[in-house]
Amino acid sequence: MLSQDEKLMEKAIELAIISGKKGHNTFGAVLVHDGKIIEEGESTASNPIGAFGHAEFNLVHNSVGKYADDFLSNCVVYTSTSPCVRCLMAIASLGVKKIFYSVSYENFSLIQPYKTTLIDYPAVLKTMGVEMEMIGPVLEEEGMKVYSYRYGKYQPMEEILEESAKLREQEA
Repeated sequence: MLSQDEKLMEKAIELAIISGKKGHNTFGAVLVHDGKIIEEGESTASNPIGAFGHAEFNLVHNSVGKYADDFLSNCVVYTSTSPCVRCLMAIASLGVKKIFYSVSYENFSLIQPYKTTLIDYPAVLKTMGVEMEMIGPVLEEEGMKVYSYRYGKYQPMEEILEESAKLREQEA
């Protein structure tokens, strides 16, 4: 039996797959208040064209001006992957203080064709006076599977991991 958090995470993962099948990056996010999804965001970004449209950023954009600050401070974001720094800042701008994520920064770095530096974003935000709790990974195995659908084509995860590892080795 799935917990409430896992059920909400499943929706973020579902949105990530939908986004990938549309030809975009595979990321999804939901904004939740009192256990109910009030906004959804999927990626409209595509690396081949270089357009920024991350799921969390789109989620924030969909929420701006609709809800009072005190309402948003009691909301939670569920996202299919740990948010990038731009998306974290956008979420923080809403006043949301809690994020659940599926795929950790560590495991997301495994599909990258370049070496990544892992940063403790909650600690960095805290130095700026922003309290942000990040909880996860939640359903990480399911979350990793979404990357197989990126850019509108299916590629087995094993191939993605192998190709990415080879590219990182060449970089070294």
